[in-house]
Amino acid sequence: MKRSLVVLSAAAALAVALSAAQAPRAATVVLVSLDGWRWDYHTKSSVPNLRSLMARGVRAEGLIPSFPTKTFPNHYTLVTGLYPGHHGVVGNAMRDPRTGRFFSMGKREEVSDALWWGGDPIWNGVQRAGGRAAAMFWPGSEAPIGGTRPAFWEPFEHERPNNDRVDRVLGWFDLPLGERPVFITLYISDVDAAGHSFGPGSPELTQALERVDAALGRLLRGLEQRHLLETVNIVVTADHGMAETSRQRVVVVDDVVKPADGEIVDMNPTVAVWPRPGREDALYRKLVVAHPRLNIYRRTTTPEHWHFRDHERVAPIVGVADEGWSVMRRASVVDAFARSVRRVGGNHGYDPHVKSMQGLFVAAGPAFKVNAVVPPFENVHVYNALCFVLGIPPSPNDGDPAVGRTLLR
Repeated sequence: MKRSLVVLSAAAALAVALSAAQAPRAATVVLVSLDGWRWDYHTKSSVPNLRSLMARGVRAEGLIPSFPTKTFPNHYTLVTGLYPGHHGVVGNAMRDPRTGRFFSMGKREEVSDALWWGGDPIWNGVQRAGGRAAAMFWPGSEAPIGGTRPAFWEPFEHERPNNDRVDRVLGWFDLPLGERPVFITLYISDVDAAGHSFGPGSPELTQALERVDAALGRLLRGLEQRHLLETVNIVVTADHGMAETSRQRVVVVDDVVKPADGEIVDMNPTVAVWPRPGREDALYRKLVVAHPRLNIYRRTTTPEHWHFRDHERVAPIVGVADEGWSVMRRASVVDAFARSVRRVGGNHGYDPHVKSMQGLFVAAGPAFKVNAVVPPFENVHVYNALCFVLGIPPSPNDGDPAVGRTLLR
């Protein structure tokens, strides 16, 4: 009898151990966005801190953004697992047809209004599960989505130095365990700004890479000093890549779309046009033949891989230029040429299948594979991987959990 009890106890202990090993374990995640960091930028400079994460973690050969390949839509996709055509942030500028309101990145009153933000961001899931979340800048974090914001959040300040941003994140790790966030975001924009202004092959871009890598190093050293580097999962990603543009490759769109025809809500290199009543067919026909480098669609005929047909905020007429081409108003072209002698710049927003639009994905920590490289994957899959690491149930999303699990140990 005694021997049987010992055997049963050992078997039960083994079963518990196996179950614990298979179940997702709650952990801490720092999600870092290096805005505009293209998939191949680590080959353009030494970036030792990013390379150290690559060596002890998993990286993708590219992270495929969602359409439109712009900042706000893709940042929000990363934390919801939804395509922009499903979560409703369909551009950096957009119109809501029900209310008639207009959204742009610089309108603080709109950015902080939950009206614009569909889906269920991951910080809400973390806090429903009893944890705390913090955002050192992230699109959506300033709005009470579902009535909730992260426990700690900061209103966006473009001029806030990178070191201050990193130190704010590290300060959250100094809180008592019961108050410390288990999910934290960090956003840094130097690379995107340099890519736009000087182009992805410029010396200024290389300098921006080095500055941002230094900020990443500050984060890693701070965690190491707190004896947390080996226990925290760090996910470094980008919202999109960057393509080289030129003043010789410009489509002037308001030569075609006159005020009587409709309103251009978003542009360059995308075009979102809301026609005047009764003008949709005529305006569509004009735009289709306007320029051979401008691809025009009705909302209902946009490419299937965009997943951009369902939401009411998608404009009735949608366009995107070929890689490297710009779509601008004539006044903007004249002004840009007058203010600058630069002939080369950079842009994003093109079709997600364009290789230059692919961004960065690197993840290191106890949950992730070590010294591993995976093929490019779509950014809608990141959300499920984050949920699995955090030990929270994902909300309905467009990602495939199986893809997320390929990143994990």
